[in-house]
Amino acid sequence: MKLRKPVPAKIKALLQQEIDSRCPFCDNTDVDHFQTHHIDGDRSNNEYVNLIMLCAICHSKATKRDIPMSQVRQKKLYLMNRKPLVPKNQSKVVNFHARVNNAIVGDHNTINITQPKKEKYPAGCVGGDSIRANYVGYLIKQYNEYKSKEIGKEDMAWGLFGKKLKKKFGIGPTRTIYNVPMTRFDELVSYIHSEIDGTWLARIKRGKGQLRNYDNLDEYAEKYS
Repeated sequence: MKLRKPVPAKIKALLQQEIDSRCPFCDNTDVDHFQTHHIDGDRSNNEYVNLIMLCAICHSKATKRDIPMSQVRQKKLYLMNRKPLVPKNQSKVVNFHARVNNAIVGDHNTINITQPKKEKYPAGCVGGDSIRANYVGYLIKQYNEYKSKEIGKEDMAWGLFGKKLKKKFGIGPTRTIYNVPMTRFDELVSYIHSEIDGTWLARIKRGKGQLRNYDNLDEYAEKYS
C-alpha cells in the first residue's frame, strides 16, 4: 500500500476555491470539516486533477464508492472546466511613500503593474489544452479501472501506468505526462487506447461483441466542454 502524502496547503486552498466553499454533492458549507478526496484511491497521487474537496459525509461515501468514482471524476471535470481559478493576468499594486526620482512616475503614486500569470505547462504541451489534457487523464483513469478488474483493486498500483507513459515518452521525473508535446498527442492517445484494448476486461467485452472501451476525443469534448 502506498503511503499517504500530505496535500500542500496551497492546493487545498485552490480546491476549496474551486468548489466555492460548498460541497459539490450536498451543498454543505461547513468548511471546517471539509476533507480532500483522492479520486483514484491512490493517497500518494496528489496531482490536482486527482483531488476534490468534499464534506466529511460525502468523502466517506466517495471512499466507499457509494458515490461512484465515475461520478466523482465527472464532477471534478465539471468544476475544472466551469471557470479558471486564477485570472490569466493578475494586477499587483505597488505603493511609493517616499520621493521617487523619476519624472514619469512622480511622487506618492500608486502604480498598477500587470504581470502575466506563469503557466504550469509550457506552450505547445498537452497540458496547455484543457480538453486534451483532461481527455488524457480520462483515458489513464479508464485504463486503471479496467486493469483493476483484472488484478483486484487491493493489488492495483494506481500510479504505475502513469510512470510507464512518462518513460515511453521521455518525460523527466519532475514532469508529468501532460508535458508531452502537442505534436505527439495523437501518438500518446493511440498508445493509451491500445493499452486499454489489451486489458483482460476489454478482451472479455470484445468476445461479447462490445467494442467500445472509451469515448473518442470529439465525444469526450462534447460531453464535458
